[in-house]
Amino acid sequence: MSGWRLTKLTQSLAESGGISHSYYDIPVFDEPGAQIIAHRLPFTMRHPGAEDAVEIGLVGCNAAGPDNFQIIGESRAWSWQQGPMAQWIAGGPRVVWNDREDGKIVARVKDTLTGDVRTLPGQVYAIDAAGKTALSLDMTRLDALRAGYGYPGGVAPDGLSRAPADDGVWAMDIETGHRTLLLDIRRAVGFMNKHRGWRDYIKRQGLRVHYWFNHAKISPDGTRFTIKLRWRRIGRGWDDRQGVSLTCKMDGSDLRFLAPATSHVIWLDSERLYFWQRNALRLYLDSAPLGTMLHQMAPDLVTANVHMRHLDDGNLFVLDTPYNEKIDVITWDAAADVSQTIATFTGHVPKSGPFRCDLHPCPSADGKRIALTSLQDGARDVYLLDRMG
Repeated sequence: MSGWRLTKLTQSLAESGGISHSYYDIPVFDEPGAQIIAHRLPFTMRHPGAEDAVEIGLVGCNAAGPDNFQIIGESRAWSWQQGPMAQWIAGGPRVVWNDREDGKIVARVKDTLTGDVRTLPGQVYAIDAAGKTALSLDMTRLDALRAGYGYPGGVAPDGLSRAPADDGVWAMDIETGHRTLLLDIRRAVGFMNKHRGWRDYIKRQGLRVHYWFNHAKISPDGTRFTIKLRWRRIGRGWDDRQGVSLTCKMDGSDLRFLAPATSHVIWLDSERLYFWQRNALRLYLDSAPLGTMLHQMAPDLVTANVHMRHLDDGNLFVLDTPYNEKIDVITWDAAADVSQTIATFTGHVPKSGPFRCDLHPCPSADGKRIALTSLQDGARDVYLLDRMG
């Protein structure tokens, strides 16, 4: 017995685009863990256009079947890997998702109890735990430089500035919509250059790479954020070595270089972060000016890149084995160094590329439930793992 019960919450037609939650590092559960915010897709196996819409809906965690999707809105700003970034604000009852209005990316804030909807002037990526401040990125730049994660409709890649000083990570007040540029891309690149050496800088300059931000995440105490700075030559491939993780205060000060070649970075607490790096899962201290590696995590268990979240105070973790047709969901007890496979999903074709379906295991606030999206029955559907006892 795994100690977890698996339930398929939604039922999509095999020929449809299916139903999915947005991403694994944002709050897709409400505070009680009773509802998951998700989106219903209109098609599969092609990139969305600026006019292609998904339906935003609520999935009940104590129900199942084809009717378990309560439509509350729609979005024309979404991607295959991160959806419209639909998430709960401070546990509810308000939710937020990204949309498009008059050619610009905006955010819709909806009160799920009253039905009231407000529009914010910028897109939302991450929100602090208090529900007061959101971090925004230029998702059209992201789409132009890495399809599958951002939103279409922006400037073509060869028309983009390589390292703009007027774009980057923005803070947006959830109530007023006021936006402040915290960290511009040019500043981030200059800071990175100081810590990677002139040889690396000259190489990137010679290649005339373009830079972009992705994966903004706010620390649990709301004082700092981490951001991934990446680069590539237009039209050329890239890998995780072409990227670094930085951290910064929420007022834009105290910029720090966390680590190079990072992937799937998560705050464990307000001082430590864990992530995949090159060939291992590592725990780092957010020290200044450079991050400090504390130790490798689960060296006998994790031998390839994973999506991982902690379920409690940092002793119990859940992870998947992505980029495979058969994907396992595993819990790992860090204190005892004991792991257990709690679910297995098959049929994940394609297993890689922009149209793949990652499970993206995302825990509820109390760690007793895990939301997942799987292709196991032919279309994307939302599944739930319930912790028993």
